[in-house]
Amino acid sequence: MTSPATSSRRPRKKKRNPGWVPNQHGAWAMLVVPFLMGTYLRLRDGEPGWFLVPLFACWMLGYFAFNAASGWLKAPEKRKHQWVKPLAVYGASSVVAGLVALALAGWPLVTWAPAFVPLLLPALWLAAQHNERATVGGALTIAAASLMVPIARYPDALDALRPEAGLTWVLTLLVFAYFFGTVLYVKTNIRERGRPEWLAASIAYHGLWAILTVPMAFAGLSAWWWPLFFLLCTVRAWLIPGRRWSAKHIGFLEVGMSTLLLVCFALWPGV
Repeated sequence: MTSPATSSRRPRKKKRNPGWVPNQHGAWAMLVVPFLMGTYLRLRDGEPGWFLVPLFACWMLGYFAFNAASGWLKAPEKRKHQWVKPLAVYGASSVVAGLVALALAGWPLVTWAPAFVPLLLPALWLAAQHNERATVGGALTIAAASLMVPIARYPDALDALRPEAGLTWVLTLLVFAYFFGTVLYVKTNIRERGRPEWLAASIAYHGLWAILTVPMAFAGLSAWWWPLFFLLCTVRAWLIPGRRWSAKHIGFLEVGMSTLLLVCFALWPGV
């Protein structure tokens, strides 16, 4: 006869095989926002944008494959097999989507490949060293994500080198500045919480961008609300770490900040 304790015991949920869903939940905004910006600029220019649909699929699936590759590199030998199937599925799917995007956009899209290799290979090496959460690793992946702004707008990298593309690169720099700042900010709330040197670095970084965007606005390289945006980021970097918010609440705030980033972009007619 089954005891009440045994009968009331819930069956254990089967653990999901690792590698299918990235655990870097804060990366979603970093992946989507730059691509949305570049897509909007491309369509606003009146240029054909059908290739952007498979390109977005290639980008997202490629990130999933990158996550699986990182997991495979750092996993012990007896667990490496758990990462093979996600890596194969996402890798193959990304290649197929990339080929469709290539067929629609043309071979010049390949000219962006040399920009990604120096960013992704060191990031994979850091993963193999079990150091994928290093600050430099975050900078590499954020730089790759930020490049989706010019890639979506100019599928031919040579077009992005023209003088009229200058403000697109300024926007790319501002996007990188914000998302790299979130790396420092999140560290002060979780992994490096309570360490004054990390808090000081985060505040100083955001404050520096609040200052730098002022002469940029005077020179016509940015709009006046960008200094205010980074000033708000500085206040966030100063006040929130001491409040010991949960990861969930920090995530909600970052959704709001990413939305505000999009608003700053949408209000900037000159880019």
